[in-house]
Amino acid sequence: MRLTIHRGTHEIGGSCLELSSNSGCTRLIVDIGLPLVNADRTPFEWDNFRDLTENELLTRRILPLIEGLYEGGKPSVTAVILSHAHLDHYGLLRFVHSDIPMYMSLGTKSLAEVSNVFLGTSVRLDMVKTFTMWQCFQIGEFNVTPYLVDHSAPDAAAFLIEGEGQRVFYTGDFRGHGRKGVLLDRITKDPPANVDYLVMEGSMLGRDEGLYPDENAVEQAIYDLIQHQKGPSYIFTSSQNLDRMVSIYRAARRSGKILVIDLYTAFVLDKLSIISPSIPQFSWEGIRVLFSHYHAGKLAEQDKKLLYKYRRAKIEFEEIYDNAQDKVLIAKDSRYFRIVIGKLKQSSKALAVFSMWHGYLERSDLEQFLQANGIEMTEIHTSGHAYVNQLKRLASALKPRFIIPMHTFYPEKYSEMFPNVIQLKDGEIMEFEIINKPNSVRCRALSKGFMDKLDPAKDGVYGPLVELVRKTKDLHLEFRGQLDLNNPENDLPKYEALNIYYKGNSILKLGGDGTFRIDPAFTEELEIPRFLRTKEDVRAYIDLLPKIMFNVATRGKTSMEIEYEQMIIRANNLERRINSEYIAVYNQYNIGNERWDILAIKWPRRERQKPTGQLALIEVKYALNPEIKIAYEQLERYYTYLQENIEDLCREMELILRQKLVLKLIEKTPEQMRQLEKLKLERDLKKIEIILFLVDYNPNSVWKTKMIEKARELPFAGQIRIVDGGLAMWQQSSKPLA
Repeated sequence: MRLTIHRGTHEIGGSCLELSSNSGCTRLIVDIGLPLVNADRTPFEWDNFRDLTENELLTRRILPLIEGLYEGGKPSVTAVILSHAHLDHYGLLRFVHSDIPMYMSLGTKSLAEVSNVFLGTSVRLDMVKTFTMWQCFQIGEFNVTPYLVDHSAPDAAAFLIEGEGQRVFYTGDFRGHGRKGVLLDRITKDPPANVDYLVMEGSMLGRDEGLYPDENAVEQAIYDLIQHQKGPSYIFTSSQNLDRMVSIYRAARRSGKILVIDLYTAFVLDKLSIISPSIPQFSWEGIRVLFSHYHAGKLAEQDKKLLYKYRRAKIEFEEIYDNAQDKVLIAKDSRYFRIVIGKLKQSSKALAVFSMWHGYLERSDLEQFLQANGIEMTEIHTSGHAYVNQLKRLASALKPRFIIPMHTFYPEKYSEMFPNVIQLKDGEIMEFEIINKPNSVRCRALSKGFMDKLDPAKDGVYGPLVELVRKTKDLHLEFRGQLDLNNPENDLPKYEALNIYYKGNSILKLGGDGTFRIDPAFTEELEIPRFLRTKEDVRAYIDLLPKIMFNVATRGKTSMEIEYEQMIIRANNLERRINSEYIAVYNQYNIGNERWDILAIKWPRRERQKPTGQLALIEVKYALNPEIKIAYEQLERYYTYLQENIEDLCREMELILRQKLVLKLIEKTPEQMRQLEKLKLERDLKKIEIILFLVDYNPNSVWKTKMIEKARELPFAGQIRIVDGGLAMWQQSSKPLA
């Protein structure tokens, strides 16, 4: 895996990170934000650049130089994923090629829709796929698990991204002192295990943490200020900062005052009601909506019905003027609100609260304008970003091998706090080091801890899943372990999982830590548990399985070849009456970019008095699969690997065989089971069988004929056998190629 921070190693804002697989087949962009500052740290003004062409923006480095990302070129990026809806993380999304899918939370998508209406962000949302927090999903060769985090943007996510034996945790923007501070507690109490690289924000490094330590303190300070106020109270804040909106609403209600919001704020809160019932709404008691011509026009362009919807809570300017003492107005530093403030100053003495980052105040003359109108301003704010002690808490819980600074002006300060810091430059490509220990060999068997959870005999939490697979003929379970073959008893895997398949489609990828993934297409409109960690979670999944399987049957990919592979495994492993001479040990064994269909053990009937067997590699070809033309090339590559790795491969298959016997995923007579528990594979390369399993192939096919002619020229042609049709396998049911 390779990591590139295109922007953000030495600045706050403009965040953009790329992760790519070693094969280059998967490229994932995480966030694509507008800069907040120029190279000299003066404020970045998008209006100065908005009319430039894509090439001009690339030349000036406003757009990061990322090949295959933008509309003007050929797309080669697999996907873009967003952490949250702040412009410094998604403001350049409009330039992403229309064929590249985008992933974001439901709340982030809702705010992107709002910004399209009011801010002209022009983000195309037709390629957006929404994810569910804490549920793993797959993008190419990577698995991504989003974690809901506390931040001033709603529905913000951090990401655990896994691939090629590496685990990267990207924090995005987070904190632990907002109204969702418990989310930081949750991650630190139950952190993802074995994180290799922690890409962590440090916005608060070099900054004063301020007078107000958390959101509760902000609420109390606003209440203390406005409770005896005899005139209007103006609070300048972001309508998208839901924690702050809740604080202001609660302070207004406690002081017996009416909260006046504008149409933009009403629309924001309305759109975000989809993520929580606790978000204040225009229809709530104590909230009124002030219409403006500009906002009304924007909403009318979107949907005229919205104007009628919000009209129920409309407040006229005259009502505010006549009773200004009980009004708290959400204000913006805009021409419209400056007119409103100017007109209301005659009613009674007003006060103002600036409840945003102080840097925004420095960029305007708002404070001078308010003073000119006799209005005193007070700053009441707490940061949307993590304090230093919270950065340390997270790093201590995750225990990453390395920490990479991002979203900070002071990356050098990380080394003062942490011993394992890698400081990068924008655009620098970092190749992740191979983390295996010397002489270690990856083994796809499972750890003892995971096996205990799977074993019904030990009342393992996942035992019902194993029993379900054994009883259901259409299901198949496969290990996806990460053990060190040279130390399988003691090595804790960096990541391990099992997959359950139905009709060639994965209906569950379950990690040893209880995280899991199901294709969202199979779980639409279903109440899926967030984790599978308890028996209740497992029971909930099993109860939903008939609906998931129905969705697979109607929406899943048609993969008859893989489905046949699983039928072959079932027939040979779990049909005791057949008494097959082949036992399928592993399905879809990955070697680099290739996957071997089935690795099996041949255990001849006449030699079962001794627990020895031979390795068999089974390549399945279904009907007119065009790969049949070059199957001989595949077999040649496979044989080369066997020559170089026969010892390790045999040891691995022996270990996986024993684990599947424990879980009774292989059915034989009691005596045969005892023999198999001791079985050893012969290490003689010349005794390995390579089987082409041809399902429904026309015996007169030109492709098949030419392939066989080519295969006969291979030096190991005498070890190749052909099976035509059927599922169960005996020596007699296959024939030699030569």
